[in-house]
Amino acid sequence: MILKVLIEDFLTDNRPVGSKTLTEKYDLGLSSATIRNVFRELEDLGYINSRHTSGGRVPTEHGYRFYVDSLMNIYELTWKEKQRIQQEYLKNQMKLDQILGATCRVLSMVSSNAAVVLGPEQNLDTLKHIELVHVTGEEILAIIVTRSGSVINRNIFVQENIAQESLYRVSRFLNEQLMGHDLREIKVKVLPDLKKEAFAPEEFYNLADLLTAAFDLEQSEDNLYIDGLKNLWNFQDEDSARLENVLSLLDERKALKEIFSQYIYTDGISIVIGERENGQMSGVSIIATNYKMGEKKIGSIGIIGPQRMNYTKALPLVEFTAKVVSEMITRISK
Repeated sequence: MILKVLIEDFLTDNRPVGSKTLTEKYDLGLSSATIRNVFRELEDLGYINSRHTSGGRVPTEHGYRFYVDSLMNIYELTWKEKQRIQQEYLKNQMKLDQILGATCRVLSMVSSNAAVVLGPEQNLDTLKHIELVHVTGEEILAIIVTRSGSVINRNIFVQENIAQESLYRVSRFLNEQLMGHDLREIKVKVLPDLKKEAFAPEEFYNLADLLTAAFDLEQSEDNLYIDGLKNLWNFQDEDSARLENVLSLLDERKALKEIFSQYIYTDGISIVIGERENGQMSGVSIIATNYKMGEKKIGSIGIIGPQRMNYTKALPLVEFTAKVVSEMITRISK
């Protein structure tokens, strides 16, 4: 109980908490001497420490971790907060990148922290339609449409002219066989398997290797969205080294992508408090989860900031926003 009250008081006021503060502000039914004894026990356990010998106590990473896992009461988002999130998506009809950008904005706005959204890699997107179009001579345009709304145009060069009528037949065959598979699976498994079958249109076998190469997509460098850096200046009275760690991590796009990629296939809400071997995460907290297209996990979203974060509100906020963005993406994919 004392650890819970101490952490929540510190999260609210950002001041080291002393025994006198707890006895005066809260009806604990304990004397200052008793609370000081409990403080010593909590220090021995590594849950709190003192910045100055004569000052109050502050939570450690270990203390925050225990609080989040065992003591915290989850906040219920108000109807107004939920409406504020949903309205961000109702401003206009949006494509995938607009939905992800709006998600990042609304997360940072409502949480008063920085927000990160990791978009899906193109090769994990699901095929909705493919069309082969004769351009000129020996050039064919493969138009690949994915469920997220992306349109990918790939030029294919063949050794001899293939008539458009033949390309219609191949396109129909490909749509029957490939629709619903993700682009990576099409490249590494579905197309190679179809080459072994005997029921495809004759022209397909002439195009199979070229089509496989057309599905060889580079990983996107532009699928990471970051918003709310200005919110972090609300924490400028924090330990400057800890705030610098947060800002440094947000500046390292490669490291952020690596971290948030872990949450795509993790069930539930992930809560990271420090916990990185190289010290890069010291003083940093991340609340993250995945979002889906239908039942398929395709990306992750989260809040990142100093450890003096409102965890009770951050968890339901991330969870609710992930649910809304999943519904939006599923809707546009149909």
